[in-house]
Amino acid sequence: MNWESFLEELGRWFERHALLVPKTRWVAGVSGGADSVLLVHGLRQLSESRELRWELHVAHLHHGLRGSAADADAEFVEDLARQLALPVHIERVHIPSEVETHGGSTEEVARQLRYEFLERVALKTDAVGVAVAHHADDDAETILHRICRGTGMRGLAGMRQTRAIQPGSRVLLIRPLLDHRRATIEQLCAQRGIEYRTDQTNRDTEFTRGRVRNVVLPMLREQLNPNVTDALLRLAEQARWLETYLRDAATRIFDSLVVSEQPSRIVLNTRALLSKQRVIQAEVIRRAVALLPGGEQDLSFTNVDDVLRLAADRASGKELHLPGAVTVHKVYDRLEFRPRAMTETPAELTPVFVTCPGTTPLPQLDAELTAELCEVDPEKLDELRQTAHPNEQWLDHDRLQLPLLVRGRRAGDRFHPLGAPGTKSLSDFFIDEKIEPPLRARTGILCDQAGVVWVMPLRIDERVKLRANSRHALRLVFTPTLSGSTAES
Repeated sequence: MNWESFLEELGRWFERHALLVPKTRWVAGVSGGADSVLLVHGLRQLSESRELRWELHVAHLHHGLRGSAADADAEFVEDLARQLALPVHIERVHIPSEVETHGGSTEEVARQLRYEFLERVALKTDAVGVAVAHHADDDAETILHRICRGTGMRGLAGMRQTRAIQPGSRVLLIRPLLDHRRATIEQLCAQRGIEYRTDQTNRDTEFTRGRVRNVVLPMLREQLNPNVTDALLRLAEQARWLETYLRDAATRIFDSLVVSEQPSRIVLNTRALLSKQRVIQAEVIRRAVALLPGGEQDLSFTNVDDVLRLAADRASGKELHLPGAVTVHKVYDRLEFRPRAMTETPAELTPVFVTCPGTTPLPQLDAELTAELCEVDPEKLDELRQTAHPNEQWLDHDRLQLPLLVRGRRAGDRFHPLGAPGTKSLSDFFIDEKIEPPLRARTGILCDQAGVVWVMPLRIDERVKLRANSRHALRLVFTPTLSGSTAES
C-alpha cells in the first residue's frame, strides 16, 4: 500500500461512517507510536487534500509509568504537534498512585483515565469526537484475550469502529485504522519518512496485553495456525453479524423489562427477565450495565452468569460487584444496577465575581470568561440570537442585575432554559441533557442578583435573552484553557 491509497481508504472509512464532514473538530489521541503518529498525519493530509478544513487537536496523557522514556514520549508528541501546526494538550497522571488508592489493575486504570482525559479535551474544545489508532493486530489481541477470559458474543466481536467514548457521552470515539495491520502501518511510516517512538514495554510480558502479543500469539502461529490473526479477525466479523441481531432483539425487549431508568440507576423486573431465553437475558444484562457511567467494561460469561444467579435467588438484599465499578442489588423482585459510589467528592466551586467588561480567570473550571458590552444593531438581532457556538452567548444587558458571579450548582437552583415552556430545577435539567454526575460538579453556573443566567456552556435563561427591543448586549465567551496542557497552532 502507498500513501495515496492509504488516504483514499481513510477517506472511504469516514464516508462509510457519515463522518466526512467539512469544518469538523477532532481530537487525535497520540501516544507517539507508529500507529497514532500515522493517524494524525493521515487526518491532517486528508483534511488538506479534500479541503475539509478540519480543526485537529493532539492529545497525549503521560501515565507516570516508564520514567524518562515516558517523558521523552511527551516531548516527542509536543514537537510533532508543533511541526504540524496543531494544538496539543498534554496532561500527567500517576497510575501507580491511582491503583494504590482506588484499586484495579494497572491496565484497566490506565485505560479508564486515558479515555476520561480524551473526553475532557473533546468537551473543552467542542470537538465532535476522538480518533484513536487501534489497528487490526490490536483487535486480534483483544479478541484472543477475551476468549481466554470467557466473553460473550459482544466481546467476541472485537473492538467497535465507532462508539460513545463513555456511556451517555456526546463525544464519539472512532478507530479509523482498525482494518489496517501493524506491518502496513510501519511500512507507510517508512515510505513517508515519518518518525515515531518505540515503546520498549510492548515487548515485555509483565502485563496481559504483552503476554498475548509476545507469547500466546507467536506460539499459536508456530504450533497451530500461521494465519491465526486473520482467523481471529474473520471470527470477529461473523460474531458482529450475530451480535447485531441479538443486540437489536435485546433492545426491543429491554424496555418491557425496565421498572425504572435513570442516569445512575437502572431497575429490571426479575420475573420478566428470567422468562426470556438465556441468550436474551445475557444481552439485557450487558445493556443495563453499559448504560451506566463506568459500565462500558466488557463482562465475562462468569459475570453475566453471576448476575442471573442473583436474579433467580429468592432472597432479597444481596449484591455483587461487576467490572467497570457497577454494583447489582437484588431487592425483592427487582434487580438494581448502580455505579459504585465515588470515593472522592469533588471540591465545591468557589464563587468568582465576573469583570464586566473584561476577562475573568476561572481556574477551577480550567477556563476564562470574557465579557464585552455592545450596542445592538436591530438589523443584526436575529444573527446574534442564533449564535453558532455554545461557548458564546449574547445577553440583554439591560435585563441583568449586576454584579455577575460564577459558582457551582446549589440545592434548590432553578432556571428557565431558553426555549423551554417553563422553569425546571438544575437537577432535572442535567438529567434531561444526560450530563453525568461527575461533570455536573464541574459545571459553572453564571448568576446575577436575580438568579441563574447561564449554565455554562449548555443553556442561558429565558429571562436574559435578546429581544426585539434590546438595545444593549453583553457578549460572553467561555474559553477553556486546559491548565496543565500546552496549545500551539
